Amino acid sequence: MNLEEKELHETKSRRIRRVKKWLRPMPRRANIHRYPVLRHFSRAAKKRIYLWSFRVENALPSIYVGSVLTFLPIYGLQLPLAFLFALILRSNLPILVSLQLITNPFTVLPIWFALFQIGHNALSLFGVEALPLGRADLDLLMQSVEHGEWGQQIDRIFSVFGQMTLGALIIGLSLGLILGNAYQLGARYTKKSYQRLKERIEARRSGS
Repeated sequence: MNLEEKELHETKSRRIRRVKKWLRPMPRRANIHRYPVLRHFSRAAKKRIYLWSFRVENALPSIYVGSVLTFLPIYGLQLPLAFLFALILRSNLPILVSLQLITNPFTVLPIWFALFQIGHNALSLFGVEALPLGRADLDLLMQSVEHGEWGQQIDRIFSVFGQMTLGALIIGLSLGLILGNAYQLGARYTKKSYQRLKERIEARRSGS
């Protein structure tokens, strides 16, 4: 084994260890039954190999859809929807689910407020008037929801939901574009590295 081949082997080993470290907190084929929501789908998930594939064609749909889904104002529904989209798109489940962790009990409210502002400002750029959401408006809206008085605030609820959804689409697609391009670059680099290693091994065997 020459020096270049040894370095390529070491690079491959480091990459594998790094990927395993990243995958540790993610749902995997071996531990999906431990997740509160996903465990109900564990038997079906284990039978579908494409859910665990990190090929570009399986990873990219998960990156784009997962980036949008995590920001949509449907907190609590993301995990079952992530599994459903992974089945429909035949895409990677760990990536889709991991992206849903962006919104959690500690981040969901600040993220939703930011999404509303982004959606509201985006509509303003196109000259579309939308209902604002100040502190007093938010307090009134929360009181109406708590007391079940949906009818009195239905217009504002739909307006807020629509503006948050628009903000989610803007931020989600932007994040998906960044992560998707980064994943493709990494995949191409890894493929070239493995190809060089394969060529060096074949050259050494043919020369021996």
